[in-house]
Amino acid sequence: MRDEYVFKDSVLDRVKAVPVLVGSLEVTMEMAATFYDVGRDAVESIIRRNRAEFNEYAELRILRGKSLAEFKTLRQADGDFKGVPSITLITRRGLLRIGMLLTESEVARSVRNYLLNVEEIASKEQRAWSMEREISKRERRRLTDAVQVFGDGNPFVYANYTNLVYRVLFDTDAPGLRKLYGLDPDDNIRDAFSTEDLRSVVDVETAISSLLRLGYGYREIRDELLGRSGNFRRDAA
Repeated sequence: MRDEYVFKDSVLDRVKAVPVLVGSLEVTMEMAATFYDVGRDAVESIIRRNRAEFNEYAELRILRGKSLAEFKTLRQADGDFKGVPSITLITRRGLLRIGMLLTESEVARSVRNYLLNVEEIASKEQRAWSMEREISKRERRRLTDAVQVFGDGNPFVYANYTNLVYRVLFDTDAPGLRKLYGLDPDDNIRDAFSTEDLRSVVDVETAISSLLRLGYGYREIRDELLGRSGNFRRDAA
């Protein structure tokens, strides 16, 4: 199954911007780790344990000697490559294969969900919605992590921030949206959102996460975002 999907490497750009080397479509181990938000050792371990798969499609290239010297000459301004005895470069297909093998990465999970659940069976509009849904779930986890670390300990803080997002975008709260969409108590509100709505939710939650990390409290964030709610509403653009 990995071999079947590994040629759909364009999915990477739909999940997250792929870092690139100037003049190349390959990435280094460090760039692969950055893309998947994991440590370099996690990428090294995946490649080491599954090298046969990567080698079968020439998804890895190790530079030593003359090829390494030429590589360094082309990138003299990049101090990260000075003094290293070898460099492993990974193709885009190899980067996608890493995502199919990583278990401790939200980005990799988003890639797999998109490939396995959507790509082959959905319309263009459904694929766009699913991609935004995956991104919104990842951003939601970033928000909950920020609330846990930087929040004020209020037991209702998660619900408060969720309702703040909805108030900024829709002038209502979670119960109001459930009523609007005719949802049952166990239904996920976000599954009823359009692609544009999901993008707007990501924008607001990203703003909240950033303000939390800057030391803003709930009331400050509430006043700031409600005062600029028009900037987040795509129908007002």
